[in-house]
Amino acid sequence: MIEQHQLSNGIHVICEQVEYAHSVALGVWVRTGSAYETEENNGIAHMVEHMVFKRTRKRDARQIADETADIGGNLDAYTSKEFTSYYVWVLKENLARSIELLGDMLNDSLFLDEDLKKEKDIVMEEIDMYKDSPEDVVHEMLQKSIWKDHPLGYLISGERETVESFCGEDLRNFVKTYYTSENMLISVAGNVCFREISSQLEEAFGGIKRGDGICLLKPPVFYPCVYQEEKDIEQLHLNLAYQSITSVAEERYAFSVLNAILGGGANSRLFLKLREEMGLAYSVYTYGSTFQTAGLFHMYAGLNANQLRPAIEAMGQEIRMLKKEPPKEDEIARAREQIKTDLIIQGENIKGRMNSNARKQLLFHEIMPLEDTLIKMNQIHAEQLMECMERWFHKEEMAFALVGNLTEVPEELKEMAKLRNFF
Repeated sequence: MIEQHQLSNGIHVICEQVEYAHSVALGVWVRTGSAYETEENNGIAHMVEHMVFKRTRKRDARQIADETADIGGNLDAYTSKEFTSYYVWVLKENLARSIELLGDMLNDSLFLDEDLKKEKDIVMEEIDMYKDSPEDVVHEMLQKSIWKDHPLGYLISGERETVESFCGEDLRNFVKTYYTSENMLISVAGNVCFREISSQLEEAFGGIKRGDGICLLKPPVFYPCVYQEEKDIEQLHLNLAYQSITSVAEERYAFSVLNAILGGGANSRLFLKLREEMGLAYSVYTYGSTFQTAGLFHMYAGLNANQLRPAIEAMGQEIRMLKKEPPKEDEIARAREQIKTDLIIQGENIKGRMNSNARKQLLFHEIMPLEDTLIKMNQIHAEQLMECMERWFHKEEMAFALVGNLTEVPEELKEMAKLRNFF
C-alpha cells in the first residue's frame, strides 16, 4: 500500500508499506543538481552533498560517521544533473535514529570554510579519478560538447578551478535557494506506515523553509560534433549519440525495447555482431541519457584503434538494418521479457522501491503501479519501434566522441561528414 501525505511545510511524503520486509529505505530527494548551476558555480550541488556529512551544530564528521555505523552503515548520497538524493537503508528499529540524523544534516549543516578546504581535496581526487577513466570521459565530454553552454552539459563534479573558488557562504546561499520544502520529497519503503513515523518526519524536516521553487530548464540545442581526446592508453573508447527522447516521453517504453535489442545484453545485435562474430570489442553496449527536457541515445565500444573503421561500419549497418526492416516478434518478446524481469526484481528490493516511487513522483507527479508499466511494455510492437527509428535516428543529429590512442586513427575517421556516411 502506498500512502501520500504532506508535512506542515509542504514537503511531499510517499510511504509504501511492505509488510514482509525487515528493513526500511528512506530517501530525501532535492530538485537540484548540476543542471541548475551556472558556469561560475558548476560543481556546487555536488560539493553541498559532500559537505552535509562534515559538520552540523550538534555533530562533527566523526560523530556523523560513528552514528552512521551504529545504524548499519547504509547512509549515503549522490548528485545527478537534475536531483540530489540522501538516503538510508536500515533495520526498522534504527529508522527513528536515521530520520533524526538526516534531518540534522539537511537542516543544520554549517559549511565552515575550514571543513570545506579539506573536502575540496577529496573532491579534487574524485574529479581526477573520473578524468583517469576513459569510459567516463567519453560519455561526459560528449554530453558537454553536444549541449555546449547549456547547464545539462555541465559536469556534475565541476572543473577544478571552479570548485577551488567556493567558500562556505557560496554553499549556504545555494542551500538557501534550492533546499526548500517545495523542492524536496521524502520517499519511504519497508514495513512501516506513515502514521508510525509522521511525528518523527515532522520534527526532522518540518522546519525546512518554503522558497520560490525552480523552473523547468529550457531544452538545450543539439550540436553535432566530434570530440577527441588523446590518452596514453591501449584502447580507443568510442561513444556516439543520437538526439533522443526526454525522460517523460511516452516513447520511453519503445526506447527501452530498442535499447535491449540493439545493445542491452549478451544477445543484443551489437554485442553479437561486434564481439561474438567480429571479435572487435570486449565491451559494447547502448544506453539512454534522459532528462526532463532532452535526451540522448548512446552507442559505446572499447576497442583497439585499428579496429575503429570496421566497428563503426558494423554499428552503422545495424542501425540501417533496423530502420529498414522491423525486428521479428520473438526478438521483441525477448527484449520485453528482459526489461520486465529487471523491473520486477527491482520491485522486490526495498531500496529500489523507494527510489522508483520518488522518481515517478518527481518526473510524472504520480506513481504508476508496476502492473500498469508491465502492461504498457507488453503492448510494444514492431510498428512503434520503426516509428521511433524513423523519428529519432537521423545522421544529421549525431555526435561522436573518441578518447584514447588517436595516433592510429585515420584522419577521415575524425571528420563528422565521413563518420555520418557509415549511418
